[in-house]
Amino acid sequence: MTVPPAGPGAPAPRRDGTPAAAAGGRRDASMVLLTEIFERPLDPGYAAAAARRAAGQAPRRSGRVLAVVASVAIGALLAVAGVRAAAGAPAADRGRRELLARIDDSTTRTDALAAQAARLRADDAALQARLGGAGAAADAARADALAVDVGAVAVRGPGLRVVLSDAAQDATAADAPAGSGRVVDRDLQTVVNGLWLAGAEAVSVNGQRLTSLSAIRAAGGALLVDYRPLTPPYVLSAVGDPAALQTRLAAEAAGRYLRALQDNYGIGVRIETADALQLPAASRLELRSAVPAGVPGAPPVTPAPPAPSAPSSGAPPGDG
Repeated sequence: MTVPPAGPGAPAPRRDGTPAAAAGGRRDASMVLLTEIFERPLDPGYAAAAARRAAGQAPRRSGRVLAVVASVAIGALLAVAGVRAAAGAPAADRGRRELLARIDDSTTRTDALAAQAARLRADDAALQARLGGAGAAADAARADALAVDVGAVAVRGPGLRVVLSDAAQDATAADAPAGSGRVVDRDLQTVVNGLWLAGAEAVSVNGQRLTSLSAIRAAGGALLVDYRPLTPPYVLSAVGDPAALQTRLAAEAAGRYLRALQDNYGIGVRIETADALQLPAASRLELRSAVPAGVPGAPPVTPAPPAPSAPSSGAPPGDG
């Protein structure tokens, strides 16, 4: 079917081909919202409330009552939650105190057993020397000379003390890496190796004697020496010539490492000489391999090294 052309007064067609007049809408249909705002600026609800107020009717308060009830309910929930949290805090603190007490008790008992084992080893060595004759006495003397190196006996004498402490927390340093101001296992390892290199005869960390088999590790945020936790500050004690230890430590890489910790990370470093240090015997000694002397294929027995000087000589744990 052919659609006749629209006359001069005909309305313009819509996009679907239907004349606008046939669509039955107002010309300002797209501006209904603006028209409503201009024609009725007051919300009908306000008009109804004003009419009721003019007629002497009390305003409806259901919404206000619901708001009050909701506020009271929320306040009650917060109060109950606060009471429960306050009641649970003492229980948590009590559990933490009990756990710390158990840890301290276990540590004390472990230290006592380690000291008892060291005394029994010393008594056993003395008994073997008395019963074995001259040969056993020579072997005992050689073992005593090596006992200091392997940490089998306690050591006392002058030396050097290095104290490391975590940096003070700075609330303004929000961009600082996490843990950058804390002493880590690598720091202790570096300083301990530096003390050995400087000529230390015996080294301990927080009272725990180090041997060639000792391990300094990190577990989470805790530092461990032979699986025993350490608490800051970390005190590294080295028996030896104090002046020589201090001079050599400062000249070696460990000395530069300590200065970098202090300057770059704010870690506390204190180095001081000591006239009398007491280092305990190692808590655990392990024999990895041994070959009887004098049997075919056994390596030659090397002469025992000279005993340490009198100020730093080994002593049984029960002495002094």
